[in-house]
Amino acid sequence: MHHALEIEEIILNIFDHCDYMSGVQRWRDKPTLASLARTRRAFKEPALNLLWEELRILTPLARCLPEASHFKNHEAR
Repeated sequence: MHHALEIEEIILNIFDHCDYMSGVQRWRDKPTLASLARTRRAFKEPALNLLWEELRILTPLARCLPEASHFKNHEAR
């Protein structure tokens, strides 16, 4: 891999161009961003940062917790 692709600013610029090419705005095409995160170690952190930056609900974050910590019906006492 070329050394330029290890610079986060360049990686983010490339990701922005992929975003525009896909016809969506600000990474609503999450499968593409997730694929980029798995492609190269240098892409992982920038791609995951962009992916989690767009989190609108907490459900995906809660799914990262162990199964025992999930609450299906939580009643107030």
